[in-house]
Amino acid sequence: MNRQKQPDSPARRNGENPRHPPVEGNFWVLTAQIKNMGPNRTLLAPCVDGLVFRLGDRILAESEIGPVPMSLVESPRIQSPDDPATPPAYRFLRFMDPQDTAKTVTLRAKESTLSVFVKERSQARNLGMNIVAVTGNLAATEFIIYYTAEGRVDFRELVKDIHSHFRGRHELRQISPREHSALLDGMGPCGKQLCCSTFLKDFQSVTTRQARDFDPDMNPMKTTGMCGRLKCCLSFEKSAEKREEWVPVDNDPRGLPDQPALFPLATIA
Repeated sequence: MNRQKQPDSPARRNGENPRHPPVEGNFWVLTAQIKNMGPNRTLLAPCVDGLVFRLGDRILAESEIGPVPMSLVESPRIQSPDDPATPPAYRFLRFMDPQDTAKTVTLRAKESTLSVFVKERSQARNLGMNIVAVTGNLAATEFIIYYTAEGRVDFRELVKDIHSHFRGRHELRQISPREHSALLDGMGPCGKQLCCSTFLKDFQSVTTRQARDFDPDMNPMKTTGMCGRLKCCLSFEKSAEKREEWVPVDNDPRGLPDQPALFPLATIA
């Protein structure tokens, strides 16, 4: 039931978008969420006359399981294909109409029913699964069931239980604690929305050495994030140090005799 990772295609290895051909002309870059929950999804839309997007618009967007309803959570922007940034992998389909809104209500009810059922059956079979969220497409034919667990779970019997009560395709996807926080979203101790729910796409390992550089006392209140792991932003401190450019400066009062000191000329933002 877990989706196996397919080998990268030549197009993907060369940096091309495997879903769509290269973009011609300017295009809209949209930031949207499903059910107003993270993580943010970046979408592409054609830049044509009469097509204008605003913060809070309800749209129907392409996803890995088909069309899903989303909401724009950031102000849209227009980007040129000459920009070095990678074009988004998914596309805007259309704005939602009253019929789509009615289907969304039915979809949310099915997602809730499926979530309760999977929780009950996983507990009855002592699988040790924590069901985090259930997401389906607008037609309610494909669903992704996100869960966390301490180790690998043999859910073959659980899959039989699901298929005996619900129609459609159901994928059980195990996520990490960091992905759990990104999915549920929230506010960090800095007062801003979680990095993992907004711009952060790849989770890099954070070491205790990086945490000690930030806080020698290793206070959990300062170094631990919402997921219970070391904060992802601790790795930003090290990256900022690596981006500093240093040049020798003569006549430095703090330098050693006959040896120029090194001062930061500029820090790349």
